[in-house]
Amino acid sequence: MKYLQLICIEGTTGTPEAAAAMRDNVGPWVQETVARRINIVGKPLDDPASAKTVRVRNGETIVSDGPFADSKEFIGGLDLLDCANLDEAIEVAAKHPVSWFHAIELRPFPDGLEIPAIASEDLRYLLQVFADEVPKPPEVEDAIRREGEQWREAAGDALVFGNGLQPRETATTVRVRDGQVLLTDGPFIETKEFLAGVCLLNCQTEQEAIELAARFPLARHHMVEVRRFVDL
Repeated sequence: MKYLQLICIEGTTGTPEAAAAMRDNVGPWVQETVARRINIVGKPLDDPASAKTVRVRNGETIVSDGPFADSKEFIGGLDLLDCANLDEAIEVAAKHPVSWFHAIELRPFPDGLEIPAIASEDLRYLLQVFADEVPKPPEVEDAIRREGEQWREAAGDALVFGNGLQPRETATTVRVRDGQVLLTDGPFIETKEFLAGVCLLNCQTEQEAIELAARFPLARHHMVEVRRFVDL
């Protein structure tokens, strides 16, 4: 099964010792998971203050500075994982040094999804689609699906990968405290909106990523957050 692993930072990074432990142990974690062919690709994200939230209402594109949720918790990076099952995904997440001080959220992709080989240098921007649980009429859902396929074709090489996620109740949040793995059902942060899907982009500029986000059909009904990937 394919999983989206979200690196979840809860408040501040803590003590200098904690920051050093996370920094020094990320490399060995990456090496192990790549060697096991579990880690498809992963990369950290820029500070959440640099995010842009994009909505389209009545044909007008509305771009707001900052993340969609005003919260001290934020997503600091992500990995795409290929695991045999949830137990293996939890084992991998519990070895990630961020789980020792903050949290890791695991979200499954739909069954049977194939993810191509992805080079980390191709990842420049992340689109996170945040939706509410208000049901849309079937004709609206059908139109969104059709327009989504057209958007994919129009995005061309700028779209490295994109897919919806399984419902928020399938999320598992992993923390490790004093050597004990603590599991919580559901996402690491509870908000009215939930993360419904992600797109990884190879756009050259932030403006290009924002324009792609504005053309994404769900931007007319929900919201799309644009975040920049950074190199380690």
